[in-house]
Amino acid sequence: MKIHAARSPRGFTLLELVLAMIISGLLVTSIMNLADATIKTTRLTVDRQNEQITQDAFFTLMRRHFEKLPGNARMELTFNEQGEQYLSDMTFQNVPTSFNWGGTSLSSEAMRITTTPLRDGQLDIVLQYFDEPILDSEESLAERGIEPIASITLLNGVRLCEWRVLSGSGKTYPVDWTDPKVGLYEWDTARLPTQVELNIAFGQNGEVIRRVFWIPKRQNPQQTTTPAK
Repeated sequence: MKIHAARSPRGFTLLELVLAMIISGLLVTSIMNLADATIKTTRLTVDRQNEQITQDAFFTLMRRHFEKLPGNARMELTFNEQGEQYLSDMTFQNVPTSFNWGGTSLSSEAMRITTTPLRDGQLDIVLQYFDEPILDSEESLAERGIEPIASITLLNGVRLCEWRVLSGSGKTYPVDWTDPKVGLYEWDTARLPTQVELNIAFGQNGEVIRRVFWIPKRQNPQQTTTPAK
C-alpha cells in the first residue's frame, strides 16, 4: 500500500505579491485623485455660488437705496483717475439711517460709497456712515477732522467700479472739472438725477457688468410738512 503525502496549497510568489501591491497602489491613487478632483470641483462651485449671492445682494442693496432716497436728499459724486485705477466717492446727505453697530444703536446724517485701492491693483467698495453732515463745506473731511462712525466693506477685490449719473434721456450730466484729473457731480435738492449707472467687474478677469438704478422723483418732505401752530 502506497501512502501519498498531502500537497500543501500553492502560495504566492514574490512577483505576484509585488504586482498586487502595485495594482492596489494604482487603485488607491486613482480613488484619491478622483476624490480630490471632486472636492475641488465642489469647492469651486460653492465659491462661485457664494460670489453670485454676494453680487446679487450688492445690486439689490444699491437698487433699494436709490429707490428710497427722500425728496430732500443731497447727492454728490466725485471721482479721481489715478493711472489705471478709477476711484470714486458717492456721498448722500439728508438720508436718515438707523442701525446697530457692535450692539450699540447708531444713526447717521450722511453716508458714502467709496472705492479703496488695494496693492494688487484691485478695489474694495466700502460703505461709510457719518454722524454729522459732510456736504456743507468745501474743506475735506481730513481738514475738518471728520471720520466715519462705521465702515462696512461691501465687496472685495473688484477690478473696475465706475459710476455715471444720467438724466431721464440717458445723457450724462455735465461735470464741473475742479482739477484736470478730478471730476465733481453735484446737484441741489430740486435737480437730483433720475438714473445712476454702474459699470463693475468682479475679480481679476471678470467681465464688465452694467446696471442702471432709477431715482424716483419725490417731493421735499420739508416743503410738504405743515408747521405746528
